[in-house]
Amino acid sequence: MSALALACSLTLSAAPTAADAKRLAKDQAWEELYLAWAAVEPKGHGKKDAQTIGLALSQGCAALLGDDAVMAYGLGEKAVAFSPSADALYCLGLAARRTEQRASAEGAFRTGLKKYAKDGRFALELGRLLLDEGDTAGGLAALAKVPAKSREAAEAKALAAQARAATPREGTEVALATPGRTGAGAFDDDELDGPPEPMRAGVPPPARAPSSTSLSGLGYESSVDEDGRRVRQNAYFRFRYFNAKRDFGQRADYEGHVQAALEEARASAKRLLGVAREQPVDVILYSREEFRLHHGAQAAQAVAGFYSENAIRMNDSAEINQKNQVTLVHEYVHAVVDELLDFHGRALPTWMQEGIAEYVEWRYQGQDRPELALAKPLGQLARQKQLPSVADMSQGPLIGMRDPALAYALSGCAVKWMVQKAGMPAVIALIRDAGQGTPFPKAFERHMGKDLASLDEELQSDLSTF
Repeated sequence: MSALALACSLTLSAAPTAADAKRLAKDQAWEELYLAWAAVEPKGHGKKDAQTIGLALSQGCAALLGDDAVMAYGLGEKAVAFSPSADALYCLGLAARRTEQRASAEGAFRTGLKKYAKDGRFALELGRLLLDEGDTAGGLAALAKVPAKSREAAEAKALAAQARAATPREGTEVALATPGRTGAGAFDDDELDGPPEPMRAGVPPPARAPSSTSLSGLGYESSVDEDGRRVRQNAYFRFRYFNAKRDFGQRADYEGHVQAALEEARASAKRLLGVAREQPVDVILYSREEFRLHHGAQAAQAVAGFYSENAIRMNDSAEINQKNQVTLVHEYVHAVVDELLDFHGRALPTWMQEGIAEYVEWRYQGQDRPELALAKPLGQLARQKQLPSVADMSQGPLIGMRDPALAYALSGCAVKWMVQKAGMPAVIALIRDAGQGTPFPKAFERHMGKDLASLDEELQSDLSTF
């Protein structure tokens, strides 16, 4: 039987076996191997069989890495699901990077570094990735983890020296990171030396300048909407005024600041989530008086904007400062998640809706946990076993809870646990799954490998150390 015929018979009949995987790998039938195992879950396979299957898939990943990185990524991802060996994680990381899935690449390298600390490949590639993204501190910390006697030691040393030589001296630059990135990455930093470097207070990251006048890029074009109002849009945002009588020529300076801030929020969210929103987001520009009238005086004083009904609603802030920029990152994440859910917002519980935005907000600021003023009471509640359960935060706005700030922080910690447990790609897959109609508890267990009760238990244990 040919490899293709074998693969077809496997997809049409009983589930494939470890022997089938071994045979397809021997024949170097990599596409057929992927087709045979793409929809098969690791559950139900013994440890030995899972290792055999994972090895075959990992071999396919390595074989296709140079010619078909997309297929290599698929094989690597499945290999890690069956058996997260060092070779499987390494190949997955390389394939993810070559297909511009940087969050997935970072997750694979960090997991490999944690599981296989003596394997110098992971620290080297993680360091290289972070340096390429402008995170000098994180890159150097990762390179320092390359074992001195490993084959990668000499290359890591040279790369570190090159990075130090290229680093500006103190006071010559606002920050060493790329716009918006000042921490060590989108995943767990426990294996690196020290906490991520925080953003300098009061200094918002520089915005990326538009480089194109086409809607396929960042450049903006003007048009008229169905109601006769002037609209400015590009591939990512569609700006219009709440008051149809106002026009863009009146507020060019303000609009430029808003556009730059939102472009930065989009780029940062994509870097940290591994995905971005594909459809343009409506951006409705309110005057301060209009915002106060429609959303209340407290909101007008407290926020730069918020996401609701498929639009980011912008308060007429005189200045896009660090606090406002962080708010926009948070709200843009809501816009991304809304699209991932196919605009079925109720498919996710409130704690996860807010938790993923909160987690990305932390990472954007170079942190991986709540600020000390929130971390300490969370730790105290955890030690007293009085933390709210995620079920307590599933319905209704968190602002209505007894202590909203703690609820937001706890939600962010829950999402951090999910990222550490399964990686950001699995969190994104869970969101898509829920948006397609899978009940959230079932989607959670499918992608996290544990039920929601386990999440409560592990959060209680983790946060007790705060």
